[in-house]
Amino acid sequence: MPVWDTSVASGLHPDGQLFDLATRMALDGEPVLLAAATVAEISFGLKRQSGDPRFANALAWFTETLRAGAVEVLPLSREAALLTGQLRAAHPVPPSANRGDKRSKPERRVAWINDIQIAASAWLRAEPICTKDQGHFQFLAAALTEQFPGEGELELIPAPL
Repeated sequence: MPVWDTSVASGLHPDGQLFDLATRMALDGEPVLLAAATVAEISFGLKRQSGDPRFANALAWFTETLRAGAVEVLPLSREAALLTGQLRAAHPVPPSANRGDKRSKPERRVAWINDIQIAASAWLRAEPICTKDQGHFQFLAAALTEQFPGEGELELIPAPL
């Protein structure tokens, strides 16, 4: 069951095709899998904009969706935390930023640490990552293969819609 990263999971909203897909998956007994870092990123982004009623409503909906168990949250395990630290030590800053990325340097670094946590959590469960951000995750997949040869590869799959 693939782990949806933030670039994909942020498309979950009540009127969207991804929500319909996530609902079907949950009814089939295979709920969407989100890393804890993805949940944190989405809730942060929505809360930061919650002065706008649309974002406040989206945060309330997202919170209820999580509480209802419509998606499964993959926690950052002890092993994933250790692996995150090792990957971060080897690669403390993200690969070069996209020219269209308007986030500050500190925001990009936080996002990088979240990407490392997502990759570590997925890799340890041998689950692929479903992402629109192929660049960072390709880099992390290569880093995992380099640090842990013969231990399995981090598979990346494109967004479902």
